[in-house]
Formats: sequence, C-alpha cells, structure tokens
Amino acid sequence: MEHLDTPPASERNERLAVIVDRCLESEAAYKLFDMLGAVSRLDMEDRLEYIELVKDSGLYTDEEINAIERLIVSGTAGYFKDVIDQVREEQVHREIDQMLV
Repeated sequence: MEHLDTPPASERNERLAVIVDRCLESEAAYKLFDMLGAVSRLDMEDRLEYIELVKDSGLYTDEEINAIERLIVSGTAGYFKDVIDQVREEQVHREIDQMLV
C-alpha cells in the first residue's frame, strides 16, 4: 500500500520520464544530474557539507535548495543519473542498429 502523500507509481514514472527526456535534450541538465549523482555517492558527512555550500552560495531559492538536498541526501540523484545513462546507451544502440540496416 502506498503512502497517502506519495504519488502513484504511474505518476512517479511519468515524472522520471520527463526528467530523463530533459537531460537527454539538454547538456546542462545532464551535467547537473551527473554532478548531483556524484555528490549523492559520497559519504553522508560530505553530502551535508556540499548542501551547506549550496545554501551559502545564495544562487538558489529555498525550494531549489530543498529539492537539491532531497536528491543528494536520499541518493536519488545517483539513481536518476544511472537511468539517464541507461536510456542514453539504449538510444545509441538503436541508432547504430538503424545505420547498419
């Protein structure tokens, strides 16, 4: 049973698909998830230190900081990066297959 505040799996999958599409279309978005994914794989102390640097930078709104923090602390950024890379690799294989036909 899903939590009341957790969107249904289909909605979460839809959001993930949108994120993946944007990252595949935008080099800047891909680089952001690449960096966030790398940070999310650090030990927790280093993750929290990075979050403090983000907060201190003054470049992000509170909402953006909260989103970045959730992605890093939970490790979700690393998961997203892995999914993006997997989809990108599959696209490359399909393109190669199409060229060979």
